[in-house]
Amino acid sequence: MKQHIEVFWFSEQPYGYVTDEDLAKYPSGRLDFPNTYFDPQKAHVLYNQYHEQYALADEVGFDGIMTNEHHASYWCMKPSVNIDAAVISKVTKKAKIAILGNVIAINDPVRMAEEIAMLDCISGGRIISGFVRGTAVESLHGGIDPTENFERFQEAHDLIIKCWTTPGPFRYEGKYYHYRAVNPWVLPVQKPHPDIWFPGTGSPESVVWAAKHRHPYMNLGALVNMTEYLKGVYIETAREVGFKPGPEHFGYLLRVLCADTDEKAIELGRTFMWTENHRQRGPREHNDPPGYQSREALRVKMSRPTIGTGTFGKAMGYDELRAVNNIIVGNPETVIKKLTEVIQRLNPGYLHIYGNEGPMPHQAVMRSIELLGKEVIPALHEIELQPYE
Repeated sequence: MKQHIEVFWFSEQPYGYVTDEDLAKYPSGRLDFPNTYFDPQKAHVLYNQYHEQYALADEVGFDGIMTNEHHASYWCMKPSVNIDAAVISKVTKKAKIAILGNVIAINDPVRMAEEIAMLDCISGGRIISGFVRGTAVESLHGGIDPTENFERFQEAHDLIIKCWTTPGPFRYEGKYYHYRAVNPWVLPVQKPHPDIWFPGTGSPESVVWAAKHRHPYMNLGALVNMTEYLKGVYIETAREVGFKPGPEHFGYLLRVLCADTDEKAIELGRTFMWTENHRQRGPREHNDPPGYQSREALRVKMSRPTIGTGTFGKAMGYDELRAVNNIIVGNPETVIKKLTEVIQRLNPGYLHIYGNEGPMPHQAVMRSIELLGKEVIPALHEIELQPYE
């Protein structure tokens, strides 16, 4: 059976009114950047524009829409990914809804199981449930010890699956979570449960964990050569634990904007660099507190080329990122050519298009979605993916 790529739309839903001048006054773009810069009336307009983009992506042929969650982040106005997924379920009809994802290490796992099941029922079984550890800031924001993050994540993951697959009521006593009675009334449409995805940016341990659980791994925007290395780790681990992986186990996210001409797309695409050097700026303990990452993860990130906008590596400029296909901008023909290069190199089952940033004009984004859906995605669907060797 021939296998073809699925293309997802993704937006961080940024609060695009923040400027470099605003950020320059503070040591960090997250925990130190005050929320007095937030205007709810401006956010009201932005949220509804982002929801219009979701609706159009569904209408013009995207296979799915991916959404996420961050806290204390001006560049991501989504402190609750499940609320956004609920909106997506009502403004779309066909697209899969990839929640990538719930920060289960800092949330109540039983409530997460209930909310995701509720979303699966509302959407008619369109939910893909991504679980994430969250950034270091999420752990600090949630008031948990960063050294406990991965253990808490793993326990929450197992408990959520048990909620979906084990009839209640049952008692649960774990290391971090304790419930006298677990009996979620709402259960997901999909059986035994929605697909579970696990994302990462560079840690090989995350890839190993995903492969051991047979969960598809989604790389979120690392350079292609780094992503190739991580894909190799996934394939090797999968074979060690006894299953044969394929494109359906691997996805990749990158920044893409399509316009009527290359010149217009290149100019609009510069907005992808909005706040690039501020997003992770700040005290190291905000981005990489002791114990949050393992020594092996740090070793890999420091030994291989990365985008390097934060703790590791050397920051790359707009033209450099375009040259290595980390940012792809152009007219439909150009975008098809460059995305085809990426797909043929990585052979991913899923491609996530990070489609807008900062103060990018809403109408320009809507035009990009239209061109991607009507001209680019049909061409990408023609590419036949190859089995993994």
